[in-house]
Amino acid sequence: MIKRIFINSLKSIKELEFDCKNLNVIAGTNSSGKSTFIQSILMAKQNEKHNIGLNGPLVNLGDFKDAKNFNSASKEIEIMFECSTNSKYELVITEDDITKNDFVSRFDSEVEFNNVNYLSCDRIGAEDIYRKNYSDSMNVGINGEFAIYSLEKNKDKPLPKSLIADNTSYTLNAQVNYWLNYILGASITTEDVVGTDFVKCFYVTPSGKAIRPKNIGAGFSYLISIIVMCLLSNRNDIIVIENPEIHLHPQAQSRVCEFLYFIAKNDRQLFIETHSDHIFNGVRVGMATEKMRAEDISVNFFSIDDNNCTKNTVVEFGKRGRILNYTDGLFDQFDIDLNRMLNI
Repeated sequence: MIKRIFINSLKSIKELEFDCKNLNVIAGTNSSGKSTFIQSILMAKQNEKHNIGLNGPLVNLGDFKDAKNFNSASKEIEIMFECSTNSKYELVITEDDITKNDFVSRFDSEVEFNNVNYLSCDRIGAEDIYRKNYSDSMNVGINGEFAIYSLEKNKDKPLPKSLIADNTSYTLNAQVNYWLNYILGASITTEDVVGTDFVKCFYVTPSGKAIRPKNIGAGFSYLISIIVMCLLSNRNDIIVIENPEIHLHPQAQSRVCEFLYFIAKNDRQLFIETHSDHIFNGVRVGMATEKMRAEDISVNFFSIDDNNCTKNTVVEFGKRGRILNYTDGLFDQFDIDLNRMLNI
């Protein structure tokens, strides 16, 4: 797993050192560097075996001059990962003086990023049918486009005991439905469309009625890829998810936080970019009720300083989930609006 990340001269990040835990929550204002931080991990993955540089299947940042921090005097973009095994992976991107193309050099390639699983915020919504994935990977796709196929293909696969939340059955299908029911109050059934390159699914409500994806809330389609990807992950995998709260009711967002911690505490490392105060408060509740260990969690609030560069405040928690180093903008809009309503 990653122990520490150093980023220099990448977009809004002039210099950043980030200490990692099992569950890493990245929150903050718009355009404050959250996506840039996520992109640093994805750049390491897409440059692990090939000199792709700034533009590839996971990240497209344009020209070197566009991607380099404009306040930095450095002529390089540098990203370094320090891992729990004390090995390091350093990715350095410079601009070739002649071609003006970005040039990549890597160091200590023994660190592997093959185990990075990524879900973007542009996840696929409700469809009548979903395409099959004929590669050997169980990956659900960066937009969740293969989540239904991954579930159909592996639904009878027994999961390791550490990922079993419901002892009724150890299969992927049973555990997916346990969490889907807990979070949204329904279950899912998948079906191979024989003789085609597609699979389909429907959701079953408590009444027992089967409903096609397009006739049920959008949150179901956005959530299922998260659950399937996480439950199909392996020990020491790195899981990156943008905005897991999309289209989910506040209660569901809070319960998604419980699910993400359940995955993280069982030897997976999660990086979660979020704008959800319910996920943030879900962490606080977990600490207050002692269902979550503070040592497993890092909550980080990104903002922009006076030089328009990213500033990271590592949120410190005390007893009962109390914030010890409150900073303006840290999920405080409810209190601001309440004070306005009370004319305070």
